[in-house]
Amino acid sequence: MSASDSFIEYWWFHLPNLLMAAMIYSLIGRYVLELFFAKGNQDAVILNVFRSITDPVVKLVRWVTPAVVPGGVVVVFAVLWLFALRMFWFVTAVVLGMRIGAGG
Repeated sequence: MSASDSFIEYWWFHLPNLLMAAMIYSLIGRYVLELFFAKGNQDAVILNVFRSITDPVVKLVRWVTPAVVPGGVVVVFAVLWLFALRMFWFVTAVVLGMRIGAGG
């Protein structure tokens, strides 16, 4: 089975997996940019774009995270939760019958 055939056959796995991966990388980008820019800097357009993309996930994680945890660490927790969700999604897909091939 070729890679394109695999994507078409298992689209129900790949699309959510790609969206979760994109959100993880966006959260990492937000975290790194927040290290470089001051908290009050509203002129950092790219940081504002990353914040607008990742705010729903960060707010959800903030809601389930204890209030003692600082705001910057909530982004790290969001990355960890999404990574765990991706692993759970992979195991679920395998249990539901997705076959893993070594290529060729």
